[in-house]
Amino acid sequence: MKNTIILSGFLALCPALLIGGLVTPEDNAAINYIHVLFEWDQVPDAEAYRIQASNQSDFSTTVFDETDSTLVLIDRDNFEWDSQYYWRVQPLFSDGSSGGWTESNSFSTGQQISSAITTFHNSNHSIDDITIFGSFFNYFSAAIDGSGKEIWNSGDKNLVYYGSSIDGDRFGFYYVTGSENQFPAVEFDVNTDYIWEEPNIEFVHHEFIKLPNGNYMGIVSTTQVGPIAIGSWTPQFQAHGYVADGVTPEFIWVGDKIVEWDKDSKDVVWSWNVFDHFDMADYDDKGGTWDQAFIDLQYDWTHANALAFSDEDSTIYLSVRHLSRITKIDYSTGNVMWNLGHEMPSGDVTMGTDIGFSFQHGLQVLDNGNIVTFDNGNLSQIFLNTSDPTSRGLEIDISGSSGNCTAEIAWEYNLPENLFGFASGNAQKLEADKYLITTVGDGGTSLEVDSAGNILWEADYNLSLPNGAIYRANRIPGMHPSAFSVLVDDLREYEENPSVVVTVSNPNLSFRIVNESRYDMNYTYSVTDVENWFSGISGSLSISSGSDSMISVTGNVADITSSNGIQLTVTPANHEEDAKTTSLNGYTFPLSTEFNSSPIKFQITRIYPNPFNARLQIDFDIGNSDKVEIAIFDVTGRVIATHAFNNNSSGKNSIILNSVNWSSGMYFVKIFSQDKTDMKKAILIK
Repeated sequence: MKNTIILSGFLALCPALLIGGLVTPEDNAAINYIHVLFEWDQVPDAEAYRIQASNQSDFSTTVFDETDSTLVLIDRDNFEWDSQYYWRVQPLFSDGSSGGWTESNSFSTGQQISSAITTFHNSNHSIDDITIFGSFFNYFSAAIDGSGKEIWNSGDKNLVYYGSSIDGDRFGFYYVTGSENQFPAVEFDVNTDYIWEEPNIEFVHHEFIKLPNGNYMGIVSTTQVGPIAIGSWTPQFQAHGYVADGVTPEFIWVGDKIVEWDKDSKDVVWSWNVFDHFDMADYDDKGGTWDQAFIDLQYDWTHANALAFSDEDSTIYLSVRHLSRITKIDYSTGNVMWNLGHEMPSGDVTMGTDIGFSFQHGLQVLDNGNIVTFDNGNLSQIFLNTSDPTSRGLEIDISGSSGNCTAEIAWEYNLPENLFGFASGNAQKLEADKYLITTVGDGGTSLEVDSAGNILWEADYNLSLPNGAIYRANRIPGMHPSAFSVLVDDLREYEENPSVVVTVSNPNLSFRIVNESRYDMNYTYSVTDVENWFSGISGSLSISSGSDSMISVTGNVADITSSNGIQLTVTPANHEEDAKTTSLNGYTFPLSTEFNSSPIKFQITRIYPNPFNARLQIDFDIGNSDKVEIAIFDVTGRVIATHAFNNNSSGKNSIILNSVNWSSGMYFVKIFSQDKTDMKKAILIK
């Protein structure tokens, strides 16, 4: 049996300590957000952790000092832009003791980009979520809290935000000068690293989403030769040699395709082309698009600008700006299920012709099948007889079955004249029947409005054309959607490795997944090992925000005399890049230093933690020596403590030191018998 010696005034034996490493922010990291996520490795037997951050490398003052029982902590209050910080972690144990501090990591925050200002129009209203937005022409994206404080930005990536998924995936494009297709669409993370990028073979614009099957979908420009329509613009075309008779194919029409790319190969696996499904007899004859065509020498026919995919019935919704139309498409067949919006010569639009939206942007499909969109209202004076061009936030109620649907306004909000948005913008329905409406009007503005039409909150982005224009803005729960912890139950430290005991009579491996994000999340997990105890074991589960779940897997365990390497992998839905793999050793016998088949030597086998803070454990082997003494010296040679003791039968021993009254600095630990000695250094940091 292992003999535990307690020197005079020292505390009882504490658990074995394995100081976990700091995971993120990495040392010398430069981050572009101030809602800072801290993550560290699990320490065996620790029940909590103390996390400190400071502007000073010696931690003489702290900006952040918290205790957490998991392995991730997100601080939303204490960090600022353009600053340097240091952070460290200390494990805390159930007996009230603590381990030593880790080495500290440093990180810096970047420069603030946006100039957003927010106003609460209702003193009882509060906002806990984040508003994230993208700016065209300035080519940046940023996120603000309810008070208008910028908490994330895209740094120097020229990245414009498109939208977010329910699982926190974020999509956009980055601007590439001198490229034929200068807006490559990407999925990006909080660090603005690109998780996935479309192949950039064709021009992808306005929208980019991820499908439930893991593939990606976007809107791609496509062209076909068609006639020049007859209208007020006809003479100017004819004056330049065109027939312009509405029949002769002689002019380039620019349309759109919906393209699906395989997530692995990036091959196109599905596409849908407006030229195959829309009638070229339908075109805008009121919004000036044909006058612009004379300047551009091509006709911007459809100008699709938004996509939504419904997993419930496997359908696609497409917003077609220049036709003032929203189309629902059967994904499996490609057939158009209905067209909603402005009536045109083909007769293909069968519902919602009296709603009167025009040149709309953005699509949100609600669980009840309703549609939320931003009616830019470029043609509102014609369609709705308004005195001035008027933009609206709209929720449209879609009723009935396919082929027999009706559409009517479920909710609308008319923006004031100064907030008319001729381009871009979007609308989003929030919880509690509130709406976020975003317009380019007045330099870029978002309004949060309740169902009664009361303005609750306003964000002024202070952008101005032609140098800037808001594209979209969305409310999201947080900037770290895949934040989670994996804690292995009864984790031990053996031979300086994380280990667990799994026996024939109790062949269970237990671990806890903690959802540290503000998103409800689905997870998959799998366990693999060298000895195939857990071969093929996997599963999935859902964990709501801030909750956890304990999982126990049962293996087919056989006794072994050595260790079994085990790997536990947990992956959050749609965030495969953030999967966590925990590696540990499994044993089928109680873990103690008696399992050391190597010859016992007279030596200090380990001092840990080192550096240490208030407590220090020293393990040592003394073979068959009878009488042994231990002594602690400071750097001056002064003896701090001594103790003499008799050997046990195994020669393996341990002592615990309480150094509360010691000064910071270096110490020497020495063990010696009549003819043998060993000594090692230990550093005390307070």
